[in-house]
Amino acid sequence: MTYKNQNNQTLIPFLRPAFKRTVSCLASVADFVEEYKFLTNWDKVEYQGWHLPAVSESHSWCGLWKTVGCLQDRLHTKLGKGRVYYVKHYQRSCYRSSCKICYLKWIARQANNATKRIETYSMKNNNKKPIHLILCIPPSQHDNPVKVLRQRMSHILKLGKIEGAAVVFHPFRFNRTQRQWYPSPHFHLVGFGNEYEIRNAFGRYGWFVKDVGERRSVFQTFCYILSHCGVQQRYKSVTWFGGVSYSNLQVEKEPKITKCPICGGGFEEIYYAGEVHPVVPPDKPYEGLVDAEGWYSVETKKEWTKIDRYEYALNKELYYANKGVAFGL
Repeated sequence: MTYKNQNNQTLIPFLRPAFKRTVSCLASVADFVEEYKFLTNWDKVEYQGWHLPAVSESHSWCGLWKTVGCLQDRLHTKLGKGRVYYVKHYQRSCYRSSCKICYLKWIARQANNATKRIETYSMKNNNKKPIHLILCIPPSQHDNPVKVLRQRMSHILKLGKIEGAAVVFHPFRFNRTQRQWYPSPHFHLVGFGNEYEIRNAFGRYGWFVKDVGERRSVFQTFCYILSHCGVQQRYKSVTWFGGVSYSNLQVEKEPKITKCPICGGGFEEIYYAGEVHPVVPPDKPYEGLVDAEGWYSVETKKEWTKIDRYEYALNKELYYANKGVAFGL
């Protein structure tokens, strides 16, 4: 099957790894995924139960904005912070790689965690630079179960004396002439080791290695890799080996703020009664202190049911729409 529009080259820049970490990185990933979903067989292609990201329906609450906070301004004043509230405004997400709405947040979270692990290992080893390799599987082995391919790949990495790496499975490649994704399993490796030894180890099994070069932006490299990686329920898209594995390298996690960092009080759902808050935008995340004016607690029923929650979500959306506030995605 071929497409009439063979000259559309607008997506070519997104098929190459980005080098500099910019604000537009995730926006480029979103453009790439959305355009390829529209122009190709992205939603339909399948290999041994593996799919591309963003192919499953979202939950009813995915992408909706929610505001919680602590309105204990008197206590905050006593603690020396002044008459302020603590507000946390965020977009709800299921963080599933397969979700049509939340896949981008999954990519951002995975890329951020992977970058921290790679950079932590690098700093502990004299700022050693990570490498990016593509581990290619010969066509004669494409019919093997992915589990077998993973085991073989792990064995070869040990023979290649890999120090430590993240490995991401890709079930498909893209045919630019036919503009179709087709099964062609391979692995992307970002980590540390001697490329010559790795290349020799893979050559023993008929595999071959493509060097993508030294990474100048680990975060954007992972964004690029994860944008079209293999996704299957109950299987991890990113696996770790050697010195960067979870058992060998401890990385400090970012603390999740689930209580007020000023007074330790619990959060409650709140809303702003004015038009648009000058500090907290309606369609962008925010977390911090605001003046104790115009914020109120959301009153909830004692007998709370799923139906009540959905009704409230709809009423809240209607409220903001009437106020002329951009609500949603």
